[in-house]
Amino acid sequence: MPEVVRISLRNRLRALYTFQDVLDRFDMIADRSAGAVQVRTSRRGGYVVVWAPEHVERVFVTHQHLYAKSAQYRLLAVVTGDGLLTSEGERWAAQRRLIQPMFAKRHLGRFAEHMTEAIADFAKEWEQLPDGARVDAATAMNRLTLDVVGRALFGSGLSEQAARLGPVLTSGLRVGVRATRLQLLFRTPPWLVDAAHAVVRRAPKWIPGIRGLHEVLTTTDEVVESVVAAHPGGTDDLLGLLLAAPMDRRQVRDEVMTFLLAGHETTANGLAWFWHLLALHPEARARVEAEVAEVLDGRVPTAEDADRLVYTAAAFQEALRLYPPAWSIVRTAVADDRLGDLVVPAGTNVVIPVYLAHRDPVAWPDPDRFDPERFLPGAAPRRFSYLPFGAGRRICVGAGFAVMEATLIIAMLVQRFRLEMEAGAEVRAEATVTLRPRDGILMRLYKVV
Repeated sequence: MPEVVRISLRNRLRALYTFQDVLDRFDMIADRSAGAVQVRTSRRGGYVVVWAPEHVERVFVTHQHLYAKSAQYRLLAVVTGDGLLTSEGERWAAQRRLIQPMFAKRHLGRFAEHMTEAIADFAKEWEQLPDGARVDAATAMNRLTLDVVGRALFGSGLSEQAARLGPVLTSGLRVGVRATRLQLLFRTPPWLVDAAHAVVRRAPKWIPGIRGLHEVLTTTDEVVESVVAAHPGGTDDLLGLLLAAPMDRRQVRDEVMTFLLAGHETTANGLAWFWHLLALHPEARARVEAEVAEVLDGRVPTAEDADRLVYTAAAFQEALRLYPPAWSIVRTAVADDRLGDLVVPAGTNVVIPVYLAHRDPVAWPDPDRFDPERFLPGAAPRRFSYLPFGAGRRICVGAGFAVMEATLIIAMLVQRFRLEMEAGAEVRAEATVTLRPRDGILMRLYKVV
């Protein structure tokens, strides 16, 4: 018999505002289950949580035709627009066919020079800080990855926009996850979900919560419009490709917004967690530093060097395992199905908790231990138990871009700096749309002599 977990009204309301509570609940489920749970939120309502590899494979690959993007993504579209992340059907397929070749491994080298230029400029600013200066690794990585994405994909540096975007993105992510949990826990009517975009855009600012959302939308729209307006066109970057394609300005805006938000936020969070973990594990840090020194010998890395920095990339992938930025993925059954002992009627939301799959002791011995050797050549993880970029046909199109970007950032910063945890600093995970450090990651910056 499938295990059933019941969530009271009180706990459902609490989950709307307590971001850590969701991760704690995942741990509770993991202690009592074997990879599949039915969650009841009322007598008739509820959803299914599955993370056993065979169930994940069924949802994402072998029976993907039975599962569609959930209504939660339509709510996210209020901010991101109808880009690759949130679109469905033929629109999604057409956009994927257009964009995917640009991110093929053979083409990634074109991005490397833009990446290393942005990283070098960022490092120069850190060089101006006194030795032992206090820095927030989360804020710093958000600023850096935003500039990298801007230069590599849109032909426009965005470091100056980071201070403006940071606060509104944090606000937007928190509002977004509350909206998606509201739909998941209380089964918001589909017509209301579909109307969310128009309702938010037109609602008076005096309504509680609407002023903040308007600020998010206005700020992100202005940044994206400035990026599009400043682009010369006729270039071979992503924005040049979009502007040359047969699509209207709104479609271009939605795709730029998607890559701007998803392309920098997830990598930034992964890097912030990486610096935190590396500071806590001196042996792993020593191996990263030694590999970077041996492979690069003090020079600026290239795309080919990223492939040679094997342990460095493995350490980043292990950070993504312990703290996956995309910590949960939701699909909705479009027809009746069965996942093991669980009956999944059409219309049921199926939650794939990536955070839990990455800490499943069946797939990952001693799962809470930071061990980059899990990702060295010859030690491939069990299929469908490692999902930082999703899986199946909707796997993140920029996965290779993100890993190369992170590897180059780590290598260039390790050449010049060492980050140590601030004494007494408390680090807490916040499960918004992404898994981010709630209060940042306070560290001390030391220059490498």
